[in-house]
Amino acid sequence: MKVAPEKEEISNVSSKIPVEITREQLSQIPVNAKVISIGKEKGEIQKFRNSEIQKFGKKPGGVRYMVLILTMTCLSFMMSNVICFNFTVLCMPGTGESSELSENKTHYIGYTRKEKTWLFSVVAVGAMFGLFPVIIGISTYGIRKVFFAAGMLTSVTTFLVPIMAPMDFNLFLLLRFLQGIAYAACMPAVGAITSSWASMTQQGLFIAALTTFGQLSSVFSMPVAGELCVSPFGWESVYFLHAFISIIVFLMWFAVFTDSPKDNRFVRTMELVEIQKGKSNAATAQVHEQEPTPYLEILTTPSIWGVWIGALGDLIAVQLIHIYSPVYLHDIGGYSVEKTGFAAAVPVLFQFLMKMFAGHSSDRITGISETTKLRIYNSIALGASAVFLVALGFVKEGQGMAGLILMTLATAMFGFNGGGFTKCAALVSRQYSHFVMANVQFLLCLSMLLCPLLVSYLLRNGTIAEWRLVFFVHAGILVVCNFIFCFLATAKPAPWTDRTLKPSASRNTPLYTLKA
Repeated sequence: MKVAPEKEEISNVSSKIPVEITREQLSQIPVNAKVISIGKEKGEIQKFRNSEIQKFGKKPGGVRYMVLILTMTCLSFMMSNVICFNFTVLCMPGTGESSELSENKTHYIGYTRKEKTWLFSVVAVGAMFGLFPVIIGISTYGIRKVFFAAGMLTSVTTFLVPIMAPMDFNLFLLLRFLQGIAYAACMPAVGAITSSWASMTQQGLFIAALTTFGQLSSVFSMPVAGELCVSPFGWESVYFLHAFISIIVFLMWFAVFTDSPKDNRFVRTMELVEIQKGKSNAATAQVHEQEPTPYLEILTTPSIWGVWIGALGDLIAVQLIHIYSPVYLHDIGGYSVEKTGFAAAVPVLFQFLMKMFAGHSSDRITGISETTKLRIYNSIALGASAVFLVALGFVKEGQGMAGLILMTLATAMFGFNGGGFTKCAALVSRQYSHFVMANVQFLLCLSMLLCPLLVSYLLRNGTIAEWRLVFFVHAGILVVCNFIFCFLATAKPAPWTDRTLKPSASRNTPLYTLKA
């Protein structure tokens, strides 16, 4: 029997069979995995890796950071296009009012209280109407096409505001409604991009950075609007400038971004390995390969409801700062129009810095469980902010600096939500975080409706006593919502993110389970 020669022939034949491995398959192999050589093609994978290291070094590339920065910028100008009206309302004429000023008429009458409420609230209504098409669009076409379309819509409508607003109030309302529809893409974009582009060790950083658009937009728009409103260019230039910059940044984003890092020609293999390390096959699947979104399971998962309740309390209080801080600082603090713009930007600037610190530190701190970190960070975000809002209620009229300091402290503490409910949403829902964050977007829209209505009900005459009540009510909402979040929070992925996972704690197990 010629056993040995037969084995040798089989070995020789097998060594001549070419083995091809795709970039995606290579990315699933751990960087430090042992490569077993076979025949004459031995070590091809390792050779490829060595060539990557020789070309680019051992560190992965930074395309994901470019995506992060461009997305932050796009989200910020999406928000800026909405909130620039929050300031220009102080310096623009009402519909039909003459734009000419004279010695006898030194300022505009502007919009009535009812008209302002409509113009503030209709954006939220538009965002609610746009939310369902955005969810379906992302699931069908991917975030790249949907978010770019939203960017073009917000740019065009913002450009048309100075043209249409003086002509007809209903046309102005329609433009604000369309801005709201575009705005509906913000939070779903945060969830989808974090899920596909952030590594498991950078979830906190990405979710915190991408949710800073509310702060960055105010830091840019408030001072710029304040300066342009009193300049020869007038209030119209605020909208033209925002529209122009929006178009530029969205075009840049569209040129770089892809729905999956697998399809991005700028992403090196080593970076792809880094991004996908620790993720399941379901989480890294492309849009057309993913299983249908398990809507009922997500909607009946207690930890997800904890995220949404925590978000609601946070967002209502944040809207109070974003919408009414210029009014408070101007009417109670005594700041002039141009100084109000800079003063209103200070609190949100500190919130941005705190949010970046919180997101990064929540990824780096070890020694305590991830769930405990979520509860601590969320309690700082909502609980500490509630304390400073209560203190703000005791500031007397004319004490502008004291009011600004307390408002800055209260607003800065909200930055810790990057390590709280927003990170919890990403950790629990994984590849379906776009749907969870879409519902956070719905709550954001709801808060944009509820906050003006609540403040309008409590703040009838704008007295210091009424402002005190406004701050106390919002502080109470923060405390209650934080308590519910801490009770339901967890950092473990839900079983519907990976069908191979065993059911975990009851707070993470859906009340409705899809049958296999």
